[in-house]
Amino acid sequence: MKKKYGVLFVCTGNTCRSPMAEGILKAMLPMNFRDTISVNSAGTAGIPGSGATENAIMAATECAADISEHISRPVTEELLRESNLVLCMASNHREFLDTRFPAFHDNYFLLKDFASPMKAHNPDIFDPIGGDLAKYRECCQIIATEIARILPTVQQFASTTYL
Repeated sequence: MKKKYGVLFVCTGNTCRSPMAEGILKAMLPMNFRDTISVNSAGTAGIPGSGATENAIMAATECAADISEHISRPVTEELLRESNLVLCMASNHREFLDTRFPAFHDNYFLLKDFASPMKAHNPDIFDPIGGDLAKYRECCQIIATEIARILPTVQQFASTTYL
């Protein structure tokens, strides 16, 4: 089986932000990259077996992403080993990964800072958990904007490495 360029999104519970990001990137990937790039998500405090929240599912659907079948999971060494690029939703996620899994440090980035010539003023993507659908929509739009911005770089990295 051909090795793929692995992208992993990380948030806290793996029920809101990272599943939305995973679904959006999968939806935005051009067909010719779908066999080259694998996209996953996990949480620093992810409890295995939970689904995405209803509001996350609805907001993602509005961004053309179907996350209705998502099942949450925690970050593991195996997931990190399979990932070339680990995109964290907030600084505390990157700090957690640096502490628990320092061997993969070079692959960790904040989504808002990745492939950006300047550090983001507010690099954290807020957690919509407990908020209404409007908060989830706002969060999802931020994620979609960031993914659209980084997509050419992800494609370039995957092309250089795996095409």
